[in-house]
Amino acid sequence: MNQEEINERIALLFLSLQFCTEQLRMFTPGERIMINQERAQWMYIKEYSKAQPRPVSYNIEAKIKDVVRLIGVYNYQPFNQDPFKDQLEN
Repeated sequence: MNQEEINERIALLFLSLQFCTEQLRMFTPGERIMINQERAQWMYIKEYSKAQPRPVSYNIEAKIKDVVRLIGVYNYQPFNQDPFKDQLEN
């Protein structure tokens, strides 16, 4: 993945967690941990490109895709913007 794709993935994972917190519970606590681990690994990869990704399981990925669909259905807007957005643009 290039830097832009990594930034988009990090933002998607964060938005999925926000939706789960603010709108509709989609993920178990364990799944939330796995999503945060993937997100943290992508942030690490941005600094150290030789690191390996730590993707979530197929089941969690399917839920993330469902969240993307539900964001459109609910016309969801997060209460708070991504706090890492400025860091991701660098």
